[in-house]
Amino acid sequence: MPFRNSKRSRLFSDEDDRQINTRSPKRNQRVAMVPQKFTATMSTPDKKASQKIGFRLRNLLKLPKAHKWCIYEWFYSNIDKPLFEGDNDFCVCLKESFPNLKTRKLTRVEWGKIRRLMGKPRRCSSAFFEEERSALKQKRQKIRLLQQKKVADLSQFKDLPDEIPLPLVIGTKVTARLRGVHDGLFTGQIAAVDTYNATYRVTFDRAGLGTHTIPDYEVLSNEPHETMPIAAFGQKQRPSRFLMTPPRLHYTPLLPAPSTDNDPLLGQSPWRSKIAGSDTETLGGFPVEFLIQVTRLSKILMIKKEHIKKLREMNTDAEKLKSYSMPIGIEFQRRYATIVLELEQLNKDLNKVLHKVQQFCYELAPDQGLQPADQPTDMRRRCEEEAQEIVRHANSSTGQPCVENENLTNLISRLTAILLQIKCLAEGGDLNSFEFKSLTDSLNDIKSTIDASNISCFQNNVEIHVAHIQSGLSQMGNLHAFAANNTNRD
Repeated sequence: MPFRNSKRSRLFSDEDDRQINTRSPKRNQRVAMVPQKFTATMSTPDKKASQKIGFRLRNLLKLPKAHKWCIYEWFYSNIDKPLFEGDNDFCVCLKESFPNLKTRKLTRVEWGKIRRLMGKPRRCSSAFFEEERSALKQKRQKIRLLQQKKVADLSQFKDLPDEIPLPLVIGTKVTARLRGVHDGLFTGQIAAVDTYNATYRVTFDRAGLGTHTIPDYEVLSNEPHETMPIAAFGQKQRPSRFLMTPPRLHYTPLLPAPSTDNDPLLGQSPWRSKIAGSDTETLGGFPVEFLIQVTRLSKILMIKKEHIKKLREMNTDAEKLKSYSMPIGIEFQRRYATIVLELEQLNKDLNKVLHKVQQFCYELAPDQGLQPADQPTDMRRRCEEEAQEIVRHANSSTGQPCVENENLTNLISRLTAILLQIKCLAEGGDLNSFEFKSLTDSLNDIKSTIDASNISCFQNNVEIHVAHIQSGLSQMGNLHAFAANNTNRD
């Protein structure tokens, strides 16, 4: 009886079984890998393909709907960025409904169970869109109130993100949405700020556009913008000390000025007779010399910021050249050295101007309800007395002193006073440079009494940590430089 073969697939034939390859596989030849230097033509894409893609993209953006879609998808103003780039509603609801859920790798059945427990959301309905728009307007208004520091209680602001953007200032380079005849995104510069109507006056760079009033939710800063933790807005508010608003005192001008007798700013000057060297010249109630020094300070800081930006770009270029094993040219080194020398001179000029501004602050401080920074503040004295009492009580709690050396006891008391002083600064709300300088003076006093062999230990274990805490407490921007102790007093 002949053997019956099973039905074979039509994809196979009997000839495949007969053909047996007896040759050994071809041995691959090893190719030595030689490292190649970076050239500009290695990763350059095809020019024609790039032009084709760019042409198609340009035609796409000419369509009104496509242009609007790009704006809605990627253009977020400074006030809207933290709202839209944070967690979405599903993540927020998931955290609130399932706080103990730590994993995100669930099966489809488990995700379906969670979605059934959360309920079916209303999407793409007129009521839903109206509710979302209303919630967005409320959050924007809350952020504006925080930016203007008109809030004392944060219980109604729990729905906001942790970081709140600071308002834009005059001179900021921005990209704004312009509506009307010229509908689109255009670059410009902020010329004025209207906090009452929540708008910016933007002067556009393109010729013919002019200056327009743009809402704050359609203005985006071209540079990374600063933010502030929302917890900082809830600190206990104190009188604005470091702004130094001149008091409204009745004052008879020394020189007759019929046009400014009734002017509340130009006709009053409480510091004309107090500050030497001002020649009785005031502007807005402040000495002209003081305003000149503040203007110089602002300009020096602006120039220094530009130099630091150039230095950062040159550092990036140098790292690229080094990674590609390419030599750094003499011209590059010369430009780098020039910027470093200019920065050194800027720092010297900055210290001189800071010292002059600081001297004016010493004299203007009593009229603003502050004590001069060169005298111990009440807070510092109170902390030192409390620290001495704490150390005395802890040292004699057993009936006999645990530490008999008086120098060690004084050192412990001073270090305890530093901790109490930091606690008072943290609980005090808005801070100013005078209080920070009192903390720096306390550290310097302790450092001056320590033996030279222990200076390094003091810097590593005390001074560095206090500097970190002081940096975290500071919310004054560039004013923390006034608390520096290394100003040039020549």
